[in-house]
Amino acid sequence: MKAIILAAGFGTRLYPLTLDLPKALLRVGKKTILDHLMMKLDTLSAVDEVILVSNSRFYRQFLDWQKTASYSKPVHILSNRVCEHEKSLGAVRDLFLALRSGYCGSADFLVFCGDNFFDFPLGYMLLPALGHRESAFVGVYDVKDSSLAKEYGVVEMDEHHRITRFEEKPANPRSTQVSIGAYFLPGSYRLRVYEYLEIEKRNPDKIGDFIAWLTVKERLYGIEFDGAWFDIGSKASYDAAREYVESKNTKVLSSVKEVPHVRA
Repeated sequence: MKAIILAAGFGTRLYPLTLDLPKALLRVGKKTILDHLMMKLDTLSAVDEVILVSNSRFYRQFLDWQKTASYSKPVHILSNRVCEHEKSLGAVRDLFLALRSGYCGSADFLVFCGDNFFDFPLGYMLLPALGHRESAFVGVYDVKDSSLAKEYGVVEMDEHHRITRFEEKPANPRSTQVSIGAYFLPGSYRLRVYEYLEIEKRNPDKIGDFIAWLTVKERLYGIEFDGAWFDIGSKASYDAAREYVESKNTKVLSSVKEVPHVRA
């Protein structure tokens, strides 16, 4: 199984923080967003390689990161050769680039949006996916607020957790369950990506639009996650993620200080 990280955005809503730095390399606590994700991927024996898609402006920064990274899995960094936000290919086109790179072969693949931070283990998604490798799975999180849900891809599921409807940023959400930008897709679904882009000429911009289209074509299931999740799309969400990690670290340090010292 391959893991594909989509990190080719320009992070314009986070300027000036991301003028010269990709969102995935922003720090949350002592680690970058990318390192938080890589640490989780490194524990998954089913994943043997990681493919990261960057734009050409930040390609060198990712190469520099790779030189100091110490993970057991090979990481292949691709440039989509786009250097301006206005000329972005779109997340689905970047996914297609990874699938055609020669690194994926016919393997199943996990897909992650590179600007998401979450603190739950990826095994939650991998276990059901490995047991039903003919179906696709979408990581889902309940934001418990309709006004928040309208900012994301909103998911509706039946009693068997099959996704019956997926709507990207609806004005009137019919659910508060949203996609967290983590997907499992069987290897055969690379043909669906081709069909979406090259045959039906659909919008390549958002991965959520592809998932919404795929819901009509195939069986997709939602996997609900607990814990904390932050879509780092704005300064406010970035600050919230940092505050969450800092408060968590403070609690750990406090608990350590409260442990009494015992002399031999």
